[in-house]
Amino acid sequence: MARQLRQAIHGVFGLLSMVWLCTTIYLFTSVTLPTSSRENSSKKKILSDDESRTQDTSSGETTIVNNQVNLTGIYFPALDENGNPGYVHNATTLHNNPPVFNTSGIQCGPNDATMQLLTQRVYVDLAAHERANKLVLEGGGKPRAKIYCHIYTTQKQRPRIQSIRETWGHRCDGFHVASTITDRSIDSVNIPHEGEEAYKNMWQKVRAMWVYVYVNYYDSYDWFHIGGDDMYVLVENLRLYLESEEIATASNGGKQPLLLGQIFYQHGNRSATYVTGGGGYTLNKAALKMLVGTFPNCAPHDVNSGEDLLVTQCLKKEGIEPYWTTDETGAERYDHVSPEVEFNFDSKKNPLFWYSYYTGNENIGPERVVKRAVSFHLKDSKPTVENMMRRVHAILYGHCANVTLGPPVPTNPFEIARYVILMSL
Repeated sequence: MARQLRQAIHGVFGLLSMVWLCTTIYLFTSVTLPTSSRENSSKKKILSDDESRTQDTSSGETTIVNNQVNLTGIYFPALDENGNPGYVHNATTLHNNPPVFNTSGIQCGPNDATMQLLTQRVYVDLAAHERANKLVLEGGGKPRAKIYCHIYTTQKQRPRIQSIRETWGHRCDGFHVASTITDRSIDSVNIPHEGEEAYKNMWQKVRAMWVYVYVNYYDSYDWFHIGGDDMYVLVENLRLYLESEEIATASNGGKQPLLLGQIFYQHGNRSATYVTGGGGYTLNKAALKMLVGTFPNCAPHDVNSGEDLLVTQCLKKEGIEPYWTTDETGAERYDHVSPEVEFNFDSKKNPLFWYSYYTGNENIGPERVVKRAVSFHLKDSKPTVENMMRRVHAILYGHCANVTLGPPVPTNPFEIARYVILMSL
């Protein structure tokens, strides 16, 4: 009886081993890799004066080098409307031809937390912005910092892109949207990448976006800002910050790579910092070049939604830590959450909510945000992200200045609770 039992057990283990082996072989052969057509199209790329190519006689593979960075295997040429590789978007189109901001249908009210933070605390420093422009025109100031902005999205979020283009997008010197199709009317570009088009594969999408920007726009801009289609950027404030003496010193005149954004403690671990992508993050030229140079060996085939964490880790491997962008009081310039959440938030009253221990920011309410804030994350805004983006813009740029709003509206605690639950999922 014991012998028969042992034989049965051996048989079961043998069957399980065969199932495991077959599954492993299937998964290995089913991994999504760049297609040969994409590899061939990358070899057809036209090289600039700063680029060179060499032929590996043993494998026949073409090596592409741009500004001394090897792009072989990580550069995927963008596709035009017809699917032809090699498309390079005219990044100044939006800046030079800004659409009219359509104020019809915008609801300035109620006088809620968003309205109160953006009128009592946060503002766009247009006066300082115009003074800097005037100094340049009169020959007495340094050239303004040139900022390139790019957004990750999909075609189904077209309404958000239209709101971005009308509000803050055209204030960037260069702009494009990395989408699932190329549509010049909304500055969207189809940039292929390894793996599927899915949130869980955001790392591969963002890697391809950074390489595309490096190859095509590196020489024309000073700073490069990236974020999602639910981000609102106060571009004038961002430019003033990047031009500040603080950042000039930190970057050593542009020689020192800088990664700027709101810093999170991963799982509350004070020794594990990274820059969160909610409000976007910004690289100077030196950091962009270094980042792209890490791609062949830094998580090259990972499937991961945490692109912001991996970007930080890749730069950390080169000795570059994220730069703290808070002011002397600890207030944030880049915000991972919306104006409403920051206005009402008190980490001491919500110590178990993840945002409390991820930020370490102990300021309360409006003082959590600097007056010349750089960005906000409008995720889960009501009624829609695109409507909130237009409302935020209307408030900040004076389109609601003559609207009678009435007394402040108490924040609905159920709405804050809903947000806490959604952000915890």
